[in-house]
Amino acid sequence: MIKNGDSICVGVSGGKDSLLLMYGLKLYQRFCKKDYKLKAVMLDLGLVEQNIDGIYEYAKDIGVDFESVKTDIGDVVFNIRKEKNPCALCAKLRRGALNSIANDLGCNLVALGHNREDVIETFFLSLLYESRLSTFGPVTYMTRKEVTLIRPLIFLPEKYAIGIAKKLELPVQPKNCPVGGKTKREEMKSFIKHLCIDFVPDADTRIMKAISDTHK
Repeated sequence: MIKNGDSICVGVSGGKDSLLLMYGLKLYQRFCKKDYKLKAVMLDLGLVEQNIDGIYEYAKDIGVDFESVKTDIGDVVFNIRKEKNPCALCAKLRRGALNSIANDLGCNLVALGHNREDVIETFFLSLLYESRLSTFGPVTYMTRKEVTLIRPLIFLPEKYAIGIAKKLELPVQPKNCPVGGKTKREEMKSFIKHLCIDFVPDADTRIMKAISDTHK
């Protein structure tokens, strides 16, 4: 994923996964034999006022350049477009904004903090709502912006991310989305949990293995 001379822009949402990714990439930078630059960016969606002083302080403590960039994404999604199912549009706009910022910063890589459950949930969302077999991979090249998306945590189970975030006392921010906890993704999370409890205890592990074994 990472080569000598790369410049990485980490997308920080304020959640456990993105903060853990920022920490992990900085830690890896300290002992790996690859020379790369690291910056972190948080998109202010303009939904609610957030106190992110804790993130600024944490980034400074571990030696990562961090900045928050104001956007009108929240206004576009909820007020102008008034999307009934806003997640897809919001994600698309956030990716586009982050890629553009990465270009402005001179970064050739954009790092996102998706975990294993994100991969599985996206797979079932595509299957059930789009009638296609699709999810995201660890490395994706975006031709329009000429940046490469990397997702170093996609094989990390979410429960481990939660545990590590608590142990490190990461400055995790509360969710600030008006539809938080009421999305199709949350439904998929409950569905997968149901599979593990009532059918196959390691259903999530088996599903992830089936998704990743694309060479067979």
